[in-house]
Amino acid sequence: MERPRFDPKRFIFGIIFGITIIISIFLLNIYEFFFISIALTALSVYEIFGIFDLNEYRYFILPEILAICVAFSFGFLSGDVFIFTFFLSGFLIFLKNVLFFKTESGRSLFLDIFSIFYAGFLISFLLKIFALSGGRLLLLLLFVLVWASDIFAYYGGRHFGRHKLFFSLSPKKTVEGALIGFLGAVAIAFVFRAFISDYKKFTFVSFAVLSSVTVIAGMFGDLTESLIKRTGEKKDSGHLIPGHGGILDRIDSLIPAAPFFYYIALFYLNSR
Repeated sequence: MERPRFDPKRFIFGIIFGITIIISIFLLNIYEFFFISIALTALSVYEIFGIFDLNEYRYFILPEILAICVAFSFGFLSGDVFIFTFFLSGFLIFLKNVLFFKTESGRSLFLDIFSIFYAGFLISFLLKIFALSGGRLLLLLLFVLVWASDIFAYYGGRHFGRHKLFFSLSPKKTVEGALIGFLGAVAIAFVFRAFISDYKKFTFVSFAVLSSVTVIAGMFGDLTESLIKRTGEKKDSGHLIPGHGGILDRIDSLIPAAPFFYYIALFYLNSR
């Protein structure tokens, strides 16, 4: 069992990242917030290709552009336009790989498709949540859930972790850490609910469902990124955020949690 050590660099830059996100949620309109989503999408695609040592712009520039187009069409336009954009993206990346990457087309094609879905489509759910009734506070809740889960799981695992969760994917993650992360995040969510009246539009049960499913989805997102990094034989997705690694290392839990959060919140809001 490894005792947690305080890392001032990790703490300071974590606070800066969190404050930046919170300010963006409450001071920007949805179109301005889209530029935050663009940054997250573009950096995520870049880091995905970097994990597999395809750092040259000729590899990632087209999937970056297409991922942003997919995010925009899903966030702002009709379902038909989104479907058209998604299939057009598939055709363009297939054409790109057939014409320019014949010797590496398999790996490049897979990363193109994965990046557009993972970074473009899934991250765009942040825009969908923003557009909901009370969307700013819902986005805050989403970030609080994934951040609290990560923090509680990290320190809980270091203090009490004895049984490995998925050793082949992430040797340091433990069952105890995951359980503490889950319980801690849900508890923090209910503390927020006690003080923020807008969250009380959800019943106790619906709020528990929303929080629990979101946290579980976030944990699977963390494991998914661990799988990506292990496949690419990298420890971190990048080095943009000192003490944390790359952007993907900070939003890996958020990416799959966002669509679950959106559809559950939408269901309960529409059923009131």
